[in-house]
Amino acid sequence: MASYTNDMLKRIPPMLAPGEKEHVLIMQDKTIFHTNECCRRTWLTQEQQPIWKKGAGRTVHVSDFICKTIGQLKLSDKRIKEQLKLPKELHLLY
Repeated sequence: MASYTNDMLKRIPPMLAPGEKEHVLIMQDKTIFHTNECCRRTWLTQEQQPIWKKGAGRTVHVSDFICKTIGQLKLSDKRIKEQLKLPKELHLLY
């Protein structure tokens, strides 16, 4: 696995013997948003009163995989086309 300098986090590649492969750390980044997580400001006339939703609303789950060496882990355009040719039950993408 690669190491990094202390000061500027410069990548130091590992010394690999012939036939060895580098291990790369991949982190999962995920978060949940609520549909009613909006700012609490509104434009009203003096006679109007704001009507607020009582709950937080539906949730949206966002998940991604982040790789230290290449950034966002995703399929290439070529791989996406290959996936779309497979039967629908075998798709990695929906």
